[in-house]
Amino acid sequence: MALKKKDLKPAAGAALLPQLMTEAAGPGEGAVELPLDSLHAARPDWNFYSPLSDDKMVELIASIRDNGLLHPIVVWRRPGQPDMVLSGHNRLEAFRRLYKTTGEEKYARIPCTVRQDLTEEQAREIIVDSNWVQRNLTPSEKARSICQKYALSGRKARAANGSEHLSTYEIIARQYGLSGRQIARYVKLGSLRPALLELLDSGRLGVAAGVRLADLPASLQEQAAPFIRQNGIRPAQLQQLRPDMTPEELDDLLEQEGGAARRPVTVSLEVPARLRREFLAMARAWLEEREDEA
Repeated sequence: MALKKKDLKPAAGAALLPQLMTEAAGPGEGAVELPLDSLHAARPDWNFYSPLSDDKMVELIASIRDNGLLHPIVVWRRPGQPDMVLSGHNRLEAFRRLYKTTGEEKYARIPCTVRQDLTEEQAREIIVDSNWVQRNLTPSEKARSICQKYALSGRKARAANGSEHLSTYEIIARQYGLSGRQIARYVKLGSLRPALLELLDSGRLGVAAGVRLADLPASLQEQAAPFIRQNGIRPAQLQQLRPDMTPEELDDLLEQEGGAARRPVTVSLEVPARLRREFLAMARAWLEEREDEA
């Protein structure tokens, strides 16, 4: 019997998201206005998303100035602690800039949906879900989001309907409108070293290549990153990667003939001072000859 979508119980944060994203912007039922200074950002390890670029922030500020705030931000209220922003860090920053620039009191407070009935896991999930829905994320942010979501859902969360069971990958896939295979790829990308994630975000490394490189131990990933940054990596080289290869084998693979330009190396040796110019001229001539042959 096929599992119907309505039978799938979403994670807590995902269940709250539609309500949070569609509530009215102005003060009223479910929303209150709070002073800007009373609101604090979520912890960096929870809200690891980059802020809006300058041009996007200018667009957001202009939209708020011309149309008002379309959706209240979402904050978490806990006894004895400051209100934590879960969704709306960029909107809050836009209000702060507008208040600083204009001095208008209407920007001294911001409409908020206040949640008190949340666990820490639910709060973290709202951060991930709202950023996934509202932002154009980089590949590394997508990978980290899925890894966070996977961890919060448990290593083997299941939803049952008769005899059918869904893996955690499949549950997340349904919530985010992706395939289970895509979820698995993003989880794997989450194990890439920062240097390779940077290349992924810049477009110099493809997602499929990143997935292959994620199989390597961290030390080999670090070793490969400078070469890939300079030369790229070919599909044939990717196919030969093995988690158990030695550093020397990885060097040999990356520098194979027919690949991208070989990694430059520095050679140090001593020559008599009187032969320095003659030696350099000979070395340059030899390199030029070799490059012509290539």
